[in-house]
Amino acid sequence: MRTRFEDSSPLAEVGLDSLSVLRIAGELVPDPDQEIDPTGLATARTVADLRQWLRGLLTPTESVR
Repeated sequence: MRTRFEDSSPLAEVGLDSLSVLRIAGELVPDPDQEIDPTGLATARTVADLRQWLRGLLTPTESVR
């Protein structure tokens, strides 16, 4: 992260591009065979959007802080 951020902060302003986000998702997904659908990522513009998209990738027992 380049700077402090809030849920409303645009991903580009905090230094996250799509490749960075996919790397993060790959680290968080518990099943290495799980497919990561990039469609939701394409609509993620803010930190809050990213959190919501990542939550959708995780199993119910996992969580994003």
